[in-house]
Amino acid sequence: MTSPSPSFLRIGRQQWQDTWAGVRAVAPLMPGAILFGLAFGALIRVAGINAWVGNFASVSVVAGASQIAIVEQLRAGAPAAIAVLTALVINARFALYSAALAPVFEAFPARWRLGLAHLMTDQSAVVALQHSPRWPDPVRRRWFIWGSSGPFVAVWAMGTAAGIALGPVIPDSWQIGFIVPLMFLAVLVPGLRDSPALVAVAVSVGVVLLGKELPYGLNVLLGALAGIAAGAMVPRRAAAHDDANEDPENPPTGSEASL
Repeated sequence: MTSPSPSFLRIGRQQWQDTWAGVRAVAPLMPGAILFGLAFGALIRVAGINAWVGNFASVSVVAGASQIAIVEQLRAGAPAAIAVLTALVINARFALYSAALAPVFEAFPARWRLGLAHLMTDQSAVVALQHSPRWPDPVRRRWFIWGSSGPFVAVWAMGTAAGIALGPVIPDSWQIGFIVPLMFLAVLVPGLRDSPALVAVAVSVGVVLLGKELPYGLNVLLGALAGIAAGAMVPRRAAAHDDANEDPENPPTGSEASL
């Protein structure tokens, strides 16, 4: 009689391995999330907002740029409706992520789709899109995405808590506003395999840098839209060539998918 697979917290060994693979994929981006969390937490403290409200925002909104925008608007005396509208504009990019991730999440149970959608950030969305082809099994895929999203949000929340507790410990000269674009580049560069991707990233970076004076992180939103538009106009010759060379009969093995 075979013994059951060892488990911890009623989660099997394979699920832990897939979760850990997701953590490893997003780990290079976690230091940036900590710094961004510290900046937001310090802003909460400077603005005199209740610490519990600030911490709750980081686990309920899960969108650093819009959270900072809301606090800055309220500090400037703007009406709450204007602050919320600004946040919605900044977070419009998540509609693009939703459309792109719909096929990736399609086979997940509803509770997983809703839970992972709440935890989705810019970084974890890109990681999920890049790595999902290597995880054809939807069960293993959802555990991988959980590993790349849940711990990342936890790190962001811990950074927020530390920022609220410590106050403004990050020098202004560090230009925290550039952390998000830099994290995007760190994720995207390994996946640049064709002309549309190269053009999209080049245009995005150019717009982000040229629009650095725009308020509330709108340069990131405009950069993303401009990059998508530019990439869509470039023929996918290299991508088609790569697809022709792929062998559909030989997908990644289980050991390869766990890397």
